[in-house]
Amino acid sequence: MDNYFQQRQAFYSQFPNFFPDFEDLEYALYDVLDLPKEKIDEINYASTILWKIFLKVGKQFKHLSDEQLLALGIRSEMLPYIQLDYLQQQSILARFDFICTEDGQIKCLELNGETPFLVQETFEINEALCQHLEFDSPNDVSALHKTLSGALFAAMHFLNDLKKPKIVITGKTAAEDYEEYCQVQFLKKCIPFDAEYVPIQELIIFSSNTANIARGLYTPTMEKIDILYRPAHPVEFLIDDVSSDGDRIGLQLLELVKDGQLAIINAPAAYVLQSKILLWLIWERKDDPLLFNAEERAAIQKYMLPTYPSAELFVQENLPFVKKPVYSREGNTVEIYAGDGTKTNASAYTHYDDNLFIYQQYVEMPSITIKLKDGLQTKKWLIGSFIADNRACGLSCRVGHQITEWDSHWLAVGYREET
Repeated sequence: MDNYFQQRQAFYSQFPNFFPDFEDLEYALYDVLDLPKEKIDEINYASTILWKIFLKVGKQFKHLSDEQLLALGIRSEMLPYIQLDYLQQQSILARFDFICTEDGQIKCLELNGETPFLVQETFEINEALCQHLEFDSPNDVSALHKTLSGALFAAMHFLNDLKKPKIVITGKTAAEDYEEYCQVQFLKKCIPFDAEYVPIQELIIFSSNTANIARGLYTPTMEKIDILYRPAHPVEFLIDDVSSDGDRIGLQLLELVKDGQLAIINAPAAYVLQSKILLWLIWERKDDPLLFNAEERAAIQKYMLPTYPSAELFVQENLPFVKKPVYSREGNTVEIYAGDGTKTNASAYTHYDDNLFIYQQYVEMPSITIKLKDGLQTKKWLIGSFIADNRACGLSCRVGHQITEWDSHWLAVGYREET
């Protein structure tokens, strides 16, 4: 076992801008989840067709009334902005979470449609670890480069075909959140244009013209920003951002976008794709031939789980279920119930208890035994499947508890070609 951890340390020491450990958490495992190529192909198929389905339903939000949007959990502050959809797709990078059940099924738990994490792990470290341990990696970073390039050109077009935009990528500093900082720096390397990194707290906003400064968003050196890429700061956080003197600076920034003074990536419309209310809306209309074609209807039945706005049907049928906020991250404020309505498990953190909730059929995650410093441990595992350039392009595995929270481990995904 000691030799194993020496090898682990030697491997991850090659990547000084990665985060294999968090304090007491051995985050990045030194191993590969060996999936059959057929299973990888099916996950990629499920991801690609479900993406089309989510986009189709997400676009329908443009046609809903304000009253309907509020009833579906959309924050009132977002009503003036969710129609802003100027990129080549509603979200340029998204991640599905799938359970691969013990009996061979693939079931979608949710879509992280706005600012998914696991990007550096999936598109940089996975390839290196697979090569090191003699596996083939299923992941394709070229899709990430292509989707970022397309987003920047679309943003330039939104800004009246601006030729030489000032592009800034933003996020927390390394001291504040090293994981987020590493992800932002990795994505900065993937941008096919010159882009400056500016910590989010150093951005300066002028909500109106002054004597010497035009309305807009600025760097600390007072360069006016044209395009802001915020890969780790979702819109549901942005709308609550306030300055030290109480100004709603997040809403001021969205006003700049609405007035064509600034383009942000993702566009504000991606806020819809982050909502788990889509899980219910899709299930509600799963048999609708006017909305979904035959292949899409079959995919919903095969890969999605029954999801409703109340637990009533699950209790009637004595089926275990999960209660989730429509806006939440990292397993936060998730509860698991037995079929009789008795709570059996809950996440340690409850930061999203003011949300609308959806209720989804519970499916047990498969188990895996992993090596940690404390010895062998058996945990649950979950597949993350990325979408970029409108196609499935990258897999990662998280290993944790019955509810996958922030303290899960990352495990590379690979396969071996049969000879």
